[in-house]
Amino acid sequence: MSDKSLTDRHMPHVDALRALAVISVFIYHLAPTALPGGFTGVDIFFVISGFIVSASVIQKKPANFPEFFIGFYARRLLRVMPALLVMLLAVGLLSALLIPDAWLSARHRMTESYAYFGLSNLVLSNTSDNYFSPTAEFNPYTHTWSLAVEEQFYLAFPFLFLFLALYPKKRWISAALFLSGLLASLWIAASWMAADKTTAYYSIFSRFWQLAAGVLLFYAVHRGGIAIQNERAKNIAALVAGWLGFLILGWVFFTAVPNRFPWPGALWTTVGALLLLGGWIHLQPGYRTYSMIANRPVQYTGRISYSLYLWHWPVFVIFRWSVGLDSAWKMAAAAGASVLLAVVSYQWVEKPARKLVHQWRWPLWWLVVGALGVVAASWWVSQQVHAIKPRISLHPTAHRPMDWYPYGEDSHPDVPGCAVKLETQS
Repeated sequence: MSDKSLTDRHMPHVDALRALAVISVFIYHLAPTALPGGFTGVDIFFVISGFIVSASVIQKKPANFPEFFIGFYARRLLRVMPALLVMLLAVGLLSALLIPDAWLSARHRMTESYAYFGLSNLVLSNTSDNYFSPTAEFNPYTHTWSLAVEEQFYLAFPFLFLFLALYPKKRWISAALFLSGLLASLWIAASWMAADKTTAYYSIFSRFWQLAAGVLLFYAVHRGGIAIQNERAKNIAALVAGWLGFLILGWVFFTAVPNRFPWPGALWTTVGALLLLGGWIHLQPGYRTYSMIANRPVQYTGRISYSLYLWHWPVFVIFRWSVGLDSAWKMAAAAGASVLLAVVSYQWVEKPARKLVHQWRWPLWWLVVGALGVVAASWWVSQQVHAIKPRISLHPTAHRPMDWYPYGEDSHPDVPGCAVKLETQS
């Protein structure tokens, strides 16, 4: 497959896979028993990220390393940070208004603070029981761990991808670097699972292999894809591979066991995502599968998947802390609010930010410095919100020290419908 056909056209199967990933996570976080393995949507996102980031770099065709390096970080900052910062600031304010102070408040504040700098996974791995514990369900920033893993991956990516981007005759060096990193990461994941499953779950070192797998898939497709000469046979093989990947993912959604992630549990998710991404890249209009995944609802869900991932979790958490999330109407309200906020975020934050990098007329390093300055300023604002929380809180228990117990037998009498047990300290 040529560079042009790979990078200069829309790939509807990527947005379809994004839609599948975010819907699975959404359902799992709202009603875990409905889709027990829905949390594996995050693993799918890791594979997609490695693949798409590689394709976007090749599409830009940088002339030299400074241009490649600065351009990469400018695009990544504008892709990730605007929607993330808006979410963090808004949720910080809502948390100050609606979530009472409890013994977990310091952990929540630390997770939020580190999320501004792509480090929240470090906080969670050191202070949390695990991703699936009740305490994690009441932290409105738990979901930022996966974004932190990706942001940490971006720090290493330009150096590893350098040869593929700038020196085509030596691109095998980049492939070898990513393959070596993948194998080392697999070893780390397996080793840490025996010693510290929480760290293994959250760490970039035990997750790198999933992102690297996406990069290596791009490299394979970039080099020519499936080695079958007969075009019809090639298309059939690709179609079958994609459907096999889809079936594997469907099986994982209902059978995944949390305490086996990231290793060996994430292996099947990663394989399924690779098969679907690599197979359906050859789909053309006219295929029934193409029509199925290229329809507007699926594609739009894929496009808003980042904003939907950002917003659904804190909305669910705020519902748990306030009115609860224990009835059909409350779940429907939380789901509707999440989708509405995701659409607003996509239309008014994500899309304008993406256009900015193309409209920028000054040196790109100015854009990078300015973006980092906005991150620092946003973090400072968040700290001021924390400082005034005692004065602005609307929670009925705001002015009383509280002990907090996840899913206590009784709700606090002052907080009807609250999903936690709160007891006033003597």
